[in-house]
Amino acid sequence: MCPLAETRKNAVFGEGPADAPAMLIGEAPGADEDEFGRPFIGRSGRLLSSLMEEAGLPRNKIFITNMVKCRPPENRLPAKKELEACRPYLQAQIAAIRPLLVLAVGNVPSRAFLDTREGITSLRGKFYPAELEDFPFMVRPVFHPSYLLRNRSVDEGKPISLTLSDLQEARKFLEKAIPGF
Repeated sequence: MCPLAETRKNAVFGEGPADAPAMLIGEAPGADEDEFGRPFIGRSGRLLSSLMEEAGLPRNKIFITNMVKCRPPENRLPAKKELEACRPYLQAQIAAIRPLLVLAVGNVPSRAFLDTREGITSLRGKFYPAELEDFPFMVRPVFHPSYLLRNRSVDEGKPISLTLSDLQEARKFLEKAIPGF
């Protein structure tokens, strides 16, 4: 059993359509998510949802989850053993949903999916092929909304503008793959 289960209020498994064409995967639940058992509903989540809507990616069409399902104490990053403990559950979610696209939110999921130590700043802005048990999908790394809250400029070339662009590219990818998306 993962030690995070001992300190959480609620496990945050995820939400969204079981046949979603895309999954948005963050690193771990925060305090609000732990309180209510829902992913990305705190300040960061509200900002992310707003950017998704602006980009034409309605939250209700995307399955949203995290790498780990329980909140790390004091919102620290999940430890390697915690990520490993939740990996089978996340893999089962991906296998069940079979998304065409995974939006990897922040360094932790981006590095895990792409098996790299490279940071989000150099990873974002591109699509990367990935595979799980012979099931191919694309990964699009995006900045974590908590980073965006600390870097609030909406000027072109700044993190919020870049994230909006990444989300718009994700929408275009899905529209091309699924007519009528």
